[in-house]
Amino acid sequence: MAPVTPTSSSSAGTGIPEAHLALLHDNVDDSFMTDFATAPLFTENVRLAVDYESPGPDDEPIFSQYGLLGGDVTAGKLDRLRSGGLDPRVFYNTAAPSSTFICGSQGSGKSHTLSVLLENSLAQSVANVLPRPLTGLLFHRDSFVSETAGAPCEAAYLSSNPDISVRVLCAPSNIMNIRRIYSSLPNVTVEELRINQSDLNTSRMLGLMAVHTGRDGGMPLYLYVLNRILRDLRIEQQRSGLAFNYGKFKDTISREAMLDSQLLPLQQRLETLESFMVQDQAPQYKLGMKNQQSQKQSPKAKKSSMVWQDIAKGNIWFPKSGQLTIVDLSCPCITAEIACSLFGICLSLFLEQSPDVGRIVALDEAHKFMNDSAECASLTDGLLHTIRMQRHMAVRVIISTQEPTISTKLLDLCSVTIVHRFTSPDWLLALKKHLAGASKHTKADADGLLAATSSSDAGVRPLVLKGDDYMSTLFSQIVSLRTGEALVFAPSAVIDVDYNACDETVDDDGVVDEGSQEVLEPADGTGAKLYAESDIVPSPKSSVGDACSTSDDAAYDSDESEYFPSPKKLGDGVLKLRIRMRVTADGGRSVMAH
Repeated sequence: MAPVTPTSSSSAGTGIPEAHLALLHDNVDDSFMTDFATAPLFTENVRLAVDYESPGPDDEPIFSQYGLLGGDVTAGKLDRLRSGGLDPRVFYNTAAPSSTFICGSQGSGKSHTLSVLLENSLAQSVANVLPRPLTGLLFHRDSFVSETAGAPCEAAYLSSNPDISVRVLCAPSNIMNIRRIYSSLPNVTVEELRINQSDLNTSRMLGLMAVHTGRDGGMPLYLYVLNRILRDLRIEQQRSGLAFNYGKFKDTISREAMLDSQLLPLQQRLETLESFMVQDQAPQYKLGMKNQQSQKQSPKAKKSSMVWQDIAKGNIWFPKSGQLTIVDLSCPCITAEIACSLFGICLSLFLEQSPDVGRIVALDEAHKFMNDSAECASLTDGLLHTIRMQRHMAVRVIISTQEPTISTKLLDLCSVTIVHRFTSPDWLLALKKHLAGASKHTKADADGLLAATSSSDAGVRPLVLKGDDYMSTLFSQIVSLRTGEALVFAPSAVIDVDYNACDETVDDDGVVDEGSQEVLEPADGTGAKLYAESDIVPSPKSSVGDACSTSDDAAYDSDESEYFPSPKKLGDGVLKLRIRMRVTADGGRSVMAH
């Protein structure tokens, strides 16, 4: 909407300033186009209608980047839909920032769906339209890993596409094993996760120390001391303009009069951080215990500790289009709590880069490292902040986990929830409390959920669930899902387009006549609309803001009436989709006995 210049003139007969009326104007065109452009999911019917009707800036389509997610199987087999001329395709909008929550039992297709979304975002293929590939960051930790066994992250198989480069960052204590595990995959590089001193700051140190207020409002005394030290150092940084100095931070701590019982947990956390820092930058001395002074290592000891190190610099986080960075902290020495702390630092480093390249952040098998610890709470807070700011940070977030109960706050904020097969009633209760489409309170129709569009030519329809026993019907649908099938909850997804006439027309005398284009819905269920008091019908080729078309496509005066394509959203409906096959190598197939 163009800026309005204030004026003191008033509208005739109302006394309301014209500038105020202009500010209250409902710009239907911009509002509807924003709903279309920011929809996380849309159908082929929507794409054809909107891109033809309303091209974006520089004649670029509204849906400029998208990929095939799956096909609707609500009305029956896909072959039956195809033979009937219907289009069941549902697309994932990679151009718009969004957040997706994927859950389900093992073997139901969670990691497959995650890989499909990554394929749609990182490289052009037969399944998508992607003129500007994104850059990705994925967190992975497998608790089952040993010197002789281990499996690569399933998303790493995207490297079979030569246009996708995969970089794996791992714990220094497991570098040789990780290199062996990923050696069979093409186009994959493995590096030690190394953090530069310049990458540390006050907020990351607080996250690493798990400075998180408990339910009782308190935290250990040594964390109060740590908080004060970091605050004083930050004030000094603001005055000097210098970066965070880890050596000075640790030296300041060593001068504090703390008990051994307080220093021990602090020392353990700092040693964990130093094991992931560039070794030349990590001060080589321990914090002083009682009756001891802080002592640096002897030159000989320092040299011997560096024998096995070949990393002299930290990792580069500059965004690269078409690159997937996997932070794989599968290691017997890395606990879930340590992993969450390091994931939080990596997330912050990834997001602070330039947003010129679109970004996607994914958590694979999140239930393996997200728990009730303070470190996990800190990571969850970072993810929540990212989702809340996703529109301003050009980021998409995908969380894949078995249990929807790992963080109901994440479930609340995600714009899309993809539910694969599971059999736990407790998981269903979590969905019921946090998803509109899974709550019986949104179902006012006793006959069940009516389709958002009853049109006989609509290729995608919401699932019909009985209202009298809604939750039982929903649970039955989830339990009976086949591998690769899923129920999709996405209130802002656009599944069809409706053409609404403006509710105001102007007669020859300049008087507004409201309601002259009343739209009536027939009771025969055909979905055809009857336009009362006029034989004007919307044409699929009529442009927004241009002349409306009559039944014989004759030109109609655009000053009298306009038709705008309005989105039909999924709302509290549910889609049943079959997720498409992968276009890269599938590394998640079950291993069977032969």
